[in-house]
Amino acid sequence: MRTLLIIVTASLGVVLAQSTPQSPLPEQSFVAATGQRFYLDLDTAEGNYSEWRHEDLSSLSAMRATIRVPRVGKDPKWAPTFSLWLQKTEAGRTRNSVGLQLFAPSRKPPLSVRVVQLEDGKVVSTENLRRAIDLNENLVVEMAWETPHIVAIRIGETEVHKVSIPWSIDSVAVGASTGELKVDPLVMGNLGK
Repeated sequence: MRTLLIIVTASLGVVLAQSTPQSPLPEQSFVAATGQRFYLDLDTAEGNYSEWRHEDLSSLSAMRATIRVPRVGKDPKWAPTFSLWLQKTEAGRTRNSVGLQLFAPSRKPPLSVRVVQLEDGKVVSTENLRRAIDLNENLVVEMAWETPHIVAIRIGETEVHKVSIPWSIDSVAVGASTGELKVDPLVMGNLGK
């Protein structure tokens, strides 16, 4: 009987660590850190990429952003893509990333939404969400990495995705390709009880 309980517990742990929609955690709420509020407008020409980075996360374990896409561009090679990333860097180079992307594969709205994980620059998992975003539609995103090796991504008020990662987070990046992404605001902080 004891062996069976261990197997069931181990199986349950694997299921919970996968990136799946889960109910929000009402006992934890976002607490903004002093001096950690940013307003971004990444207006990026067709076929180009722009990025904003925050590399001093020593006392931070969560971020909240209100994002919207006012414009998607048209480029024959690069589809419009907008991202919020949590990253691990080494020697000034991004090694691993996990985050939320809005993208327009047909190069026009609405934008699809997905959770993406990269290791050593290669995509290791992608989860396409059922949600779509129109131009100028605000989307509130919260990302927390307080628990070691687990990232919780909250989209809107109720949708939460948890992703297991085998590395630590030391930077945040916001990227835009072939269009415009506004983040108004991006606030760094922690989760409180």
